[in-house]
Amino acid sequence: MLARDAAYEVVSTRGWLSLTPAAFRGAVLERCQLQEFGAGVPVYVIGDEAGGLYGLVKGALGIAIAPRENGPYTGHLAMPGSWFGQISAFTRQPRRVGLTTTRPTVLLHLPLHGLDEIVRCDPAAWRLFGLITIEHLDLSMGSSNDLMIRDHFKRFVAVLLRLGDCRVADPPSGQAIEIDIVHEEIAYMANVARTTAGAILRKLEAEGHLALSYRRVSILAPAALRKMLQN
Repeated sequence: MLARDAAYEVVSTRGWLSLTPAAFRGAVLERCQLQEFGAGVPVYVIGDEAGGLYGLVKGALGIAIAPRENGPYTGHLAMPGSWFGQISAFTRQPRRVGLTTTRPTVLLHLPLHGLDEIVRCDPAAWRLFGLITIEHLDLSMGSSNDLMIRDHFKRFVAVLLRLGDCRVADPPSGQAIEIDIVHEEIAYMANVARTTAGAILRKLEAEGHLALSYRRVSILAPAALRKMLQN
């Protein structure tokens, strides 16, 4: 199990919680439970009863959606620093999305009673929890914009960058970005044929932008991929 101090460091320097005041951040972390999951384990599924928040410390999560006639299917992948569960916590309604680990994963869980305790002490804290939704809204709008790209190659690259959390900027580590995904899944997300997805991935690998392995795509040159979208 990852040490609590190391887990706190991850979410305190990346994502939503890193943007909040130190006092609020401390109140959240002291009420969180550190949880470890194996690969392919559902954290919660669409329709589950209301629960608390989850922050991704290590590993990765597949985000399942079922907004209309189709689904559930994986619509996005989350990287460390991401938080989920706020809508259910706000409304006390069933889960609208599902979370499943794609590799061994460590999460921080803020139970509902912990969230309620924070808000009882400081009612204005709701605004800070609401920032998670703003973050998700920004991601959704960016995703919608990318899916309107007419050129299938550029659209595919844009989706790939989003999945690696490097659509706008490189990660601070500068290391290769590993995405747990198969050709069929990314083809569906980018709205291209599976054969087209395979051809694009092989082309990008031959050019040195990616490395392909079993059920995994490693992004080696995110800046070069982003530049392709500007031409």
